[in-house]
Amino acid sequence: MNLSDLKKRVYVSLIVIVFLFLLIYFSSNLFVKIGVLFITVIVAAIALWEYAQFFISKKIKLSSKTMIVLSSALIISFFLPYRGECYSIFPIAVIFFSAVIFFLMRFNDISNAMIKIASEFFGMIYIAIPLSLMLIILYFTNVRQGIAQDGRYWILYLILVTKITDVGAYFIGRLFGKHKLAPLLSPKKTVEGAVAGLFCSVGLSFLISLLSKQGILIDFTLRLNEALFLGFFIGVLGQIGDLSESLFKRDALVKDSNKLPGLGGILDMIDSLLFTTPFLYFFLKLTASTPNL
Repeated sequence: MNLSDLKKRVYVSLIVIVFLFLLIYFSSNLFVKIGVLFITVIVAAIALWEYAQFFISKKIKLSSKTMIVLSSALIISFFLPYRGECYSIFPIAVIFFSAVIFFLMRFNDISNAMIKIASEFFGMIYIAIPLSLMLIILYFTNVRQGIAQDGRYWILYLILVTKITDVGAYFIGRLFGKHKLAPLLSPKKTVEGAVAGLFCSVGLSFLISLLSKQGILIDFTLRLNEALFLGFFIGVLGQIGDLSESLFKRDALVKDSNKLPGLGGILDMIDSLLFTTPFLYFFLKLTASTPNL
């Protein structure tokens, strides 16, 4: 990436960061809450379209429209439990009927049916479920260690610790990297960069824990041992998520998942979060004092 492209990405990233911060800060507002759901659906739709494009080089045409519709329904179904416990069965129902629909679509088109069904269903699970869990984390209001939690802090924690891994790995890898991490997937990624990214994620997680311990972050509790644990696994999983999308791109013979100005693709932006989000959700689910997360 040349200097002009880097500057463009930095400027666009800053705009995205400011917009995202404002969206999270005002997320409790009813109209903003609807906007958050709508934006999540749009992000999923674009990411799924990009995912479907990977298969063009294999001469396999996935039904991106069906994937987008069903994934939108899945995201909404995950959001519905916050309107009442009776809706909690909806996500499982959507996943089940989505599988049925993917099969029905191939009854009159058996060419590469197994590959298409598996790829469409996987794409939905790969993208829609982690984005849905981000919504759940954002509106997480359960109790941890006797303190009611503010999900806004947790979603910011997730994004910051995940992305600092990418930033640390990129810059340290470019400056000092000598040993290739995964030359077949991403020739520019290095072991030195990966280690630096891991240190950054653990370090930032540790710093956030200190802020929590000092009472600076209200309605947010993160013990030092938890911070080290989460920082390590988020750092590792974030890089696995990055390399996993690189695997798709190399197989499809493309550099970026899209050509959005200053961004590349949506999948390029969220690839690491697709792996770190479920892990943080599991952590919050297991450590919450009440079971309705």
